[in-house]
Order: sequence, then structure tokens, then C-alpha cells
Amino acid sequence: MPPAGSIRPAVNPPELPLLQAGDRTAWDEAFRWLYPTAFAVSRNKLGGMHPGEVEDIALAAIEAVIEKVHSVEEVGELKKLCAAITHNKAVDLIRKLPLPNLPATDDSGNDVPYEPADITTPIDDLDSVELAKLIGDCMSKLQEKCRRLLDAAFIQGLKHKEISSALGMPMGSIGVNISRCLKKLGGIAEISGIRGELRMFLD
Repeated sequence: MPPAGSIRPAVNPPELPLLQAGDRTAWDEAFRWLYPTAFAVSRNKLGGMHPGEVEDIALAAIEAVIEKVHSVEEVGELKKLCAAITHNKAVDLIRKLPLPNLPATDDSGNDVPYEPADITTPIDDLDSVELAKLIGDCMSKLQEKCRRLLDAAFIQGLKHKEISSALGMPMGSIGVNISRCLKKLGGIAEISGIRGELRMFLD
């Protein structure tokens, strides 16, 4: 068990030039490095869905990261990009779910026209690279405790027990603290004038 305050040993990030050159071994390493992040974000957004669907979204996001590898300047950006792409794919899946059965008439027996909710948001105008940069900029303004907690939960994909051990936090407090830190992240985004762009990621 790692000492309090330390992060568990993780898969080392692959070398970006090798990824950009299409090196197969480097991409095998990248998969092991990115998968916990993709799965954590997918599970957070699709928590009530079948585990297979959660994993499918995570795998599809990693495949999309491959196409974006030439758009980053350092390998660490790939994890933020992976988180953003996973989030977008999870939202797309939610949008494709069947609409609930709604009554065709009101209490008086009159026809009620169905007007679907407008699900477009400012995030639709962003690509995944832009979204990842916005998230990274806001994360950098958090206090270190929140930054490490959100990084452990969503970027590294650690479970609550692992976060407790790594950061020296009582396991029962982790969920509450993640919620508080996400609210702080939302506050930073609002002050920065980009709360609308990140609303679907933060909610």
C-alpha cells in the first residue's frame, strides 16, 4: 500500500514522438495509460447503464484520441483530451436513448403536442481539443488538494479506496469532496466566462 499523500505506481506515459509515428508498442502502452481515464469518465456519466456500454464508450474514445495525437504538443495533454472525448461520446449516447412514453392528452382529454427539449448547448460548438484545454485551464486554478483529487478520480481513474490510500483521505469523505471540488471548478469556469461551455461536463 502506498504511503499517504503519494499516488500509486502507474503506467508510464508513452513517448509522444513514437505515438505520432504510429509505433505499435507505444500505442499499446498508451492504451494501458489512457484506459483508466476513459473508463472513469464514462462510468461517471453513464453510471446506471450496462458495464459493457460504459466500456464501449471508453474504447471508442481512445480510438478517437489516436486521430488527434498530432494536435497535441506534449503527451500529458492526451489524458485531458481523452477525458473530453469520452464525455462527448457519453453525452451522444444519452441523447440517442429512446424518449420516455408521455401522455398524449392532459387531464381534460385535450391533445398535448409534444415539444422535445432543446438539448443543444455551447459545448456543441467546441471540438474535443478546445474542451480539453478549457478544462485544463480551469483545473490549474484550483487549490492543490482539489486539483489532485479530481486528477486522481477523473484523469488517473482511481477508485475511492485507492484515492483514500494515495491522498490520505477518509474513504467516506471522497465522494463529498469530489462534489465540492467540481462545484469550485464550476465557479472558476463561471468567473472565466465559460461556465456555459463546461456545464454539461460539470453537471
